[in-house]
Amino acid sequence: MAKKVIAKFDKKGLCSLGAEKLAEILLDEAAANKPLKLRLQAALAGEGGADKISVMIDKRLDQIEKSKTGMKAAKSRELAAELAGMVRTIHTELGAANGQAAAERMLRLVSMRLSIMHRLYERSARMEKMFDEASTAAVALFGALGEVQQVALVPLIEKIRSDDIHGEQGEIFAQLMQTLSAEAGMVWKALLAKVSEQSQSFPSAVGLLQGLAFKQGDFKEMARLEERKPDMFQNSLDLARVLFDAEQFDDALTWVRRKPKGMHMIYLNGIRAAAGPDYGARERTLLEADILDRLKRRDDAQKLRWEEFAQTFDVDVLRQYISKLDDFAEFDEMDRAMALVMKDKNIAKALLFLVQWPKLDLAAQFILDHANEWDARYCEPLADVSITLYEQFPVAATVLDRALLMDILKRGLSSAYELALALLAGLEVLAPKIEGDASLPSHEQFMRELRAKHGKKYAFWSMVPYELR
Repeated sequence: MAKKVIAKFDKKGLCSLGAEKLAEILLDEAAANKPLKLRLQAALAGEGGADKISVMIDKRLDQIEKSKTGMKAAKSRELAAELAGMVRTIHTELGAANGQAAAERMLRLVSMRLSIMHRLYERSARMEKMFDEASTAAVALFGALGEVQQVALVPLIEKIRSDDIHGEQGEIFAQLMQTLSAEAGMVWKALLAKVSEQSQSFPSAVGLLQGLAFKQGDFKEMARLEERKPDMFQNSLDLARVLFDAEQFDDALTWVRRKPKGMHMIYLNGIRAAAGPDYGARERTLLEADILDRLKRRDDAQKLRWEEFAQTFDVDVLRQYISKLDDFAEFDEMDRAMALVMKDKNIAKALLFLVQWPKLDLAAQFILDHANEWDARYCEPLADVSITLYEQFPVAATVLDRALLMDILKRGLSSAYELALALLAGLEVLAPKIEGDASLPSHEQFMRELRAKHGKKYAFWSMVPYELR
């Protein structure tokens, strides 16, 4: 008897089922799967041309847009799945039939981001991912259009931008601008130039005008536009970076030295946020030093780098400073840096530098020299120092961790009890490494002292596993 051949799960295998059987399966699945139902409806509508698909999509977008009710988690997941399916339908089915119509619907879907997000009772990662994918698809569809088609959609893009008064749409407008044809760019520029300075969307309009100026290589116009922004929206550091990269060093120096006077707006991962006047101070100083280097003002640049190091003990800043020195000058300057570190009153900052540089032998001796001075209020940055010293300098690692643990309990720093528990666990691991060292009490002796002095810190001891007590 011949063995029956089983069809594979591929195009050929599915075709072997026959149209009627496939239709039954798809109808059953579509009844419970809205994205699949939409895809099938779009495919059927596509038989009548792009207009039929557009009408079907517009009808559903109208329904979603009119809805104002809040959404719990289950409903938001359902809608996110449906809209993700719509993104695929617009991109593939409608995009293949009419690119302009597809770009217009995708932009419309993107414009609904704010209203839908504001209806959610809790944050939805799925919804955020869907809108990110829709934004990416919108940029791709728009970028693939011809000049005339792009020009036709610019007013829609500008309306979406002007409605986004709080900058919640992220970077999509800057991304769209990168795909603009010359004519579409001029049309958008004219619309942006009409935005009133009293409009809440004025800062973002100026930012996009700067993007157009950058695209055209007009850096003087970029600086002029920055002056038009309200002080709160100016970002002199970002502009200085752009000017530096464009080798406009004199203008870059002017802007890098224009420090914010108060709170100002910045963008982090495409999201607008408020920052204080000291935000980016390190980057500003180092950029100014690089600009001075390019202006052949080496001594001024090195003075800035040294001052930044002397204030922060930042190892990267010192490395930059050393790298710019003449041959053999680094030895004297390194001695100078070490002397500055070793005499600093902020022993936590000094120790971190010694560990990060690294000078582990000096770090270990520094811990021992200041054995009774470690302050648990500043212990978080020091929490991993003992891990670095564990193999080569277990005694110093033990001294530091014991001092920090004791001080946490002495001060009753309940917010640091989890860190104290981690220190205690680390001391347990270090214990075999210090056995027989006459300079230190054993781990057992230390634990007896700890319990005697701080045995009533019940909140801490309740966290400690039995095997560590």
